[in-house]
Amino acid sequence: MERAALLKFWNDAATEGLWAASWHKSVSPLTAAQAAWTPAPGRHSVWQIVEHMIFWREDNLRRLAGGGKPTPEQLASGNFPVIADTSEAGWRGTVSRFERSHRQIADAIADERNPLDRVQYLLPHDCYHCGQINYLRALQGLAPLE
Repeated sequence: MERAALLKFWNDAATEGLWAASWHKSVSPLTAAQAAWTPAPGRHSVWQIVEHMIFWREDNLRRLAGGGKPTPEQLASGNFPVIADTSEAGWRGTVSRFERSHRQIADAIADERNPLDRVQYLLPHDCYHCGQINYLRALQGLAPLE
């Protein structure tokens, strides 16, 4: 995919939405309790999905900086992590990291020194998970987003 188009899609998905509600609207208005809710034991919460998205964004940034693959320990602790602090402050911290990671990926896409071979896959990855987030919102009885 061409760099300018990828950057436009990346930013539009976050702010305007592509085929669904924007990432920002899907995540930012939730309370900590809504974000931590799961539909059944063993299922992921919105909060865990957002942490998962952040994990892979940060992984791509680390690799662009010359780092390697995550270790099995990093995968076990960071990919769909157990949320220990379910406070409002904890959730706001996650939302802040989510928004920061978005800007960092946008900057990485815009930087012509960076190859797009890995980072381009974050767009469909994050759109998929945003669909999950909105389904979890619906299961909680929250109003649909426009």
